Amino acid sequence: MVKSKDNEKAAVFRQLFSKGGALMQEKSKPVDNLRADAEKIITRAIAAVLPDAAVERALKGKTFLGRVYLVAAGKAAWQMAHAARACLQDNFCGGVVVTKYGHVKGEIANVACFEGGHPVPDENSLRGTDAALALTEDLTESDTVVFLLSGGGSALFEKPLLPLAELQDVTNQLLAAGADIVALAIST
Repeated sequence: MVKSKDNEKAAVFRQLFSKGGALMQEKSKPVDNLRADAEKIITRAIAAVLPDAAVERALKGKTFLGRVYLVAAGKAAWQMAHAARACLQDNFCGGVVVTKYGHVKGEIANVACFEGGHPVPDENSLRGTDAALALTEDLTESDTVVFLLSGGGSALFEKPLLPLAELQDVTNQLLAAGADIVALAIST
């Protein structure tokens, strides 16, 4: 039902704004230029904020002294870690990714990838968190941890102070009550 309404709206839009359409019979060239410019701006804006592009911009050309580790958590963790790993060549010692089920898109050299529950944390979320904590356990002051966090990190990167079943129950109750992300992040 929604698709047919969207299709109807798109058809009306095309009739009005396409060449020969009611609103485009005069001065079609400037509007075409505006449309092309708008599409270019939107495309570039979206490309600029993609997780991998943002990480690459932040890390490209950076050098770190000592050992370098990578920890990434959230729904975009794999994308961010993949981009970071390409930038972190020297002194890279290992990494951990904790992301949502179905979000690991392949192996990343010397990075362990874990998929866990989102928005409700599960055993695999805890396993990934434990692996990240173990990875960073013996750091020295000359070591660097590149920590990348994206949306979903509060559910995926968990070290709860209460039993997991209790945390899951509270999270499920909050979701059923319509709680927003702030309430969920505070509860986890």
